[in-house]
Amino acid sequence: MTSRKKRATGLPNTPETPSNRKRTRGNGEGGIYSLPDGRYRWQVTVGRDDRGRQIRRSGIAPTKREAVRAAADLNAAQRKGLLATPDATTLGQWLDLWLERRKPHVSPGTHEQYTFHLKHIPPDLRRVRLQDLKRSHVRELTADLTGKGLSVSTRRKVISHLRAALDEAIEHEVLVINSAQGVRVPATVAERSRQKRNKALTLPELRAFLQAAEGHTLYPLFYTLFSLGLRRGEGLGLRWQDINLDSGEIRVEQQVKLEANRAVIGALKTVGSRRRLYASPDLRELLRDHQRCQQSERAVVGSAWADTGLVFTTALGTALHPRNVNRAIYGLCEAAGLPKFSSHSARHTHITQRLQAGEKVEVVAAVAGHASPSITLDIYRHVTDDEKRVSPFSLRDQLTPPAVN
Repeated sequence: MTSRKKRATGLPNTPETPSNRKRTRGNGEGGIYSLPDGRYRWQVTVGRDDRGRQIRRSGIAPTKREAVRAAADLNAAQRKGLLATPDATTLGQWLDLWLERRKPHVSPGTHEQYTFHLKHIPPDLRRVRLQDLKRSHVRELTADLTGKGLSVSTRRKVISHLRAALDEAIEHEVLVINSAQGVRVPATVAERSRQKRNKALTLPELRAFLQAAEGHTLYPLFYTLFSLGLRRGEGLGLRWQDINLDSGEIRVEQQVKLEANRAVIGALKTVGSRRRLYASPDLRELLRDHQRCQQSERAVVGSAWADTGLVFTTALGTALHPRNVNRAIYGLCEAAGLPKFSSHSARHTHITQRLQAGEKVEVVAAVAGHASPSITLDIYRHVTDDEKRVSPFSLRDQLTPPAVN
């Protein structure tokens, strides 16, 4: 009698055992158990494993109503086939499978990037069973990546690719929950405090660079990139058949990109990247001179010349390696005493200058090949110090009432 009264009063710190918990079961509810602290444990059998043993899912809810609802939701998910069955697949095995499945749907360069970033996931985490992966594992991974000194952009790509792979595991009913969903990858204090250099060059910087580059074999390419705002691959992919030197019309139809560290001709980045541009008279004159020089080089080389039809080539007519373009820029920056920048700064500079000149953002977006004008403004619009000085905000002017005539 005494023991029954103690159980009824729900004394604190009483361990949960089969003898001191009260089990209630409604129709279709699964097992619902009252706990000494007033909460309720629910338990549902969702199937049997390979050995015939029951597979149970359970949880704790603050009220019986919520426990019943949780058990009912799980039963409903089971009936709809939304519960993952036990699987011995590890995270590493799934990532390898996911990479293999992605191959037909992305470019070789993109697939290389996926592979490169996912290699940052350590072996001990790769050995974790996929269904045992928890959000805490992903958070520990972000801390580990930060400790290795990887940049915030690299860390975010690792988690982004992991999230995509786990999403596919859910689609294949191997997982129910994506543990990487909602995990943020913040920049460190040092990364946030580091002054970020504008990617667009100022006019004095642009003049200094072009003066240093004059006479360089890639000078026509540099001038073209700054004149048209092309991506590096788009500039390298230009063919003479795409250019009308009389009208100035230039069609962007293809690009040169890297695959296994080789320069290859490939499709453009997006559908909107295929566009029609118009060269200014100075660019047309420069391209005419460049065409004459290329024809002279071709005559000297003779049969060794590769007839690619490209505007900017090696001494043998083959496609230029994209990384050699940036190497040349770095060398010229050092010679001119300029901060180092990449070929993409030519695109930033071109778009920023057009916007600063007051051109309509819709026109600039079309020139850039952007799907939306908002992309142009969000990524490429740089406010300079000179612009800030033009019309400083005056609180007095705002507060002064307009003069009455």
